[in-house]
This record gives sequence, C-alpha cells and structure tokens, in this order.
Amino acid sequence: MLTVVKTEKVRELKVQNQEKPLLDKDEVLIKVDYCGVCGSDLHAYSHSKGYEFVEKPIILGHEISGEVVESYDKSTNHLIGKKVIVESMNYCGECENCQNGRHSICEHNKVIGLHYDGGMAQFVKTKSIYVRQIPEDLSVRTAALSEPLSIAVHAVNRAGEINNKHIVHVQGPGIIGFFVGLVCVQKGAKVILSGLEKDYENRLSKCSEFGMIPLIADKESITEKVDVLFECSGSNAAVKTGFKSLKKGGKSVFVALYEQEINLFLTQFVRNEWPLITSYGCGPEDYVEAFKILKKYEKPLNRIIALYPASQANQAFKDSLNQDVLKAVLSLQK
Repeated sequence: MLTVVKTEKVRELKVQNQEKPLLDKDEVLIKVDYCGVCGSDLHAYSHSKGYEFVEKPIILGHEISGEVVESYDKSTNHLIGKKVIVESMNYCGECENCQNGRHSICEHNKVIGLHYDGGMAQFVKTKSIYVRQIPEDLSVRTAALSEPLSIAVHAVNRAGEINNKHIVHVQGPGIIGFFVGLVCVQKGAKVILSGLEKDYENRLSKCSEFGMIPLIADKESITEKVDVLFECSGSNAAVKTGFKSLKKGGKSVFVALYEQEINLFLTQFVRNEWPLITSYGCGPEDYVEAFKILKKYEKPLNRIIALYPASQANQAFKDSLNQDVLKAVLSLQK
C-alpha cells in the first residue's frame, strides 16, 4: 500500500510502499479515502516542543474517512462495506475519567497517527470500538472534517450555555477556530473571528459565508465586550491581548496548544472573576453533533477543503504551515 511516512528528519515526509497492516483481535481494516492534515500533524512534522513522544518513522494522520474492508472478529463483520470515520482519541473505557464520560482525558489515551501508525496510507487498522459509521446522507470527503469539528463541539460545550444573547470572540482563524465559531453560530451567538492581516485572504475571508464577522486583529479592535473568549490561535501575544475584550464575569476557553510558557497577571482574573477553562480533544458523543453540522453546511464546507493526492503530501504540509489553505486533505485512493 501507498503510505506517507514522517521520517526522523525535521519537516520531511516520504511517500513509499509498505505492506498492509495485519489485523489482531477486535481490529478492523479500513481502506482510507481521505485524511486531513491536522495542527498536531504539523507539530509532529516540525518536531515541536510537546511532541517528543512521537516516535519516527511513523505514518501520521487521525482525520480519517473511508470504508471497512476486513474484520478480525465475526462479531464485527457487519461493518464490512460501511463508510466510516475513526475516532482520533483511543480511550481505554475503564479509567475513572472514562467511567465519568470524560474520554478526551482518559488516563491511558493514545492518538492514532501520533502514538502509532495512522491514516495517511491507503489502509489503516484500528479497534472496532473507535469506528463510527458515516450517516448515509453525508459524503465520505466531508466526513473527513468530523474529527476537527468534534474538537470544536467539545470546546464549545466546555464553555457551558451559549445562545443568541451572547457575543463570542474566537481568536485564531485556523480550522479549529473556524469550527468553534461555526458551532457558536449554530447556537445563535454573534461570533467575531479574529486573525492577522496575512490570514485574511486564505482564512478570515471565508468566515462571512458561515455567519461569522471577520476581524483583522493587527489593524482593528473589538469595540464591544464579549461574553466568551475562545483562544484557538496558539499565540502568546493573542493570549494576553484577548482578555481586553472580555466582560467582567465572562468566560475564557483555551483550545490551542502552545510551544512556549505564558506569563499571566492573575490578579485581573480574580478581580473580573474570569474562569480559565481548558478543552482538549473530543469524545465519542461530540461526533453526533459534528455530523449534523457537517450535513447542514456540506456544500460550503467542501469549498474550504484543499484536496491533495498522497504524492503531494509534502506540498500539503508546506501549504498548511504557510497558512496558504484553510484545510488540507489528502486523497489516498487517487
């Protein structure tokens, strides 16, 4: 099978042939149609701080959609021929957090494509428990967006109730920030999505079609206080300036991952009663809402996808790093 392999060298991928993976107990084999390029893939690609655990060489990729073609156990033969996605976070189901429904912070969590080979290959194996069938009225290509959208769903739910009485500021117009804004729009909120001037053409300009208000942070300022701040940029500078727009008693939700430490003056948080809420990954329940949103916005969402054949994986990663595209997706069967 054709694979996209992250090598030991910084920012190097190699497209090469490997044997198809052999199945073990509880596993199914998926013929991968599409696999998105995630921010975590870019961090692993760049050997960023916090990603030292990723052993190379490895096949990256956890935003997977495709078809089940083989099953190890007879009990899961019914999945063969089904179009599916794979949950990125492989939780144990047994620890205290899993028992309390907090699968994204499972004590033994592993991420497919980071802890072991993932979906940037023509075939990938996974335990059947992490397989979710794609609704029949949703295309396999659009379904490849379900994982990042589920992360956004999870983040918005961490903030508590959001409705048409709320003003939301989302910092960072990457795909997670974009999707966080979209989920908040679905809940009726007024959503401001901010980024830098260089982000406008390829990222910020696309948000108006989805009911969000674009704001160029290095040229404009928010003129009204907001109820919820979602920090999705990963920028130290944005973290410190974002709170200027947050009203007293407002909420802040940190969704991005950071490569450097950040110093915050906590007295202002105490005086304004600003809770610091964090959100990591997603759980199985988040995919249900994600599928509904994907179906509603399927046509316009397909226009934000930049599709690359597997042979052009290096270009897809470079374009993503340079922020030349909003969402790069690899096509594995072409």
